[in-house]
Amino acid sequence: MTTLITEGLFRVDGDRAVLLASRRRSTGVVKFPAERPELFDGAPEIQEDIEPIELSTEGTLYTYTTQEFVPPLPYKGNRSPDVFKPYVVGFVELAEGVLVETLIVGVQPADVRIGQRLVSTTTTLETADGQSLVTFAFRPARED
Repeated sequence: MTTLITEGLFRVDGDRAVLLASRRRSTGVVKFPAERPELFDGAPEIQEDIEPIELSTEGTLYTYTTQEFVPPLPYKGNRSPDVFKPYVVGFVELAEGVLVETLIVGVQPADVRIGQRLVSTTTTLETADGQSLVTFAFRPARED
């Protein structure tokens, strides 16, 4: 069975992941993950100041790195170096002025470039007990 890694973080729209964020009406500050108004119980002025928004599905790669070795404990995936596959993690700058930390998929590490145009997508993570979890990621934009 495939399920979202967590509720309220993103929604799937075709082949894109739409990230769910928040913006303060008073300042315009955008946050991802979204601020949750219910955490400000007893402060209705703050609750009313937070509005949910959806972030752009395209952005620019701000910086990145590769994970070349099995992460240390408490990493729960398969710890065998024969099974572990290196992956790319980066920060993508979106039009709303927020940097989103994300997996970069669909590209070899040698082909990743700072400033590269990326689009949101989804990827599936497998847990040690065989559960499939869908999470958001970004991939290179297709050159048209």
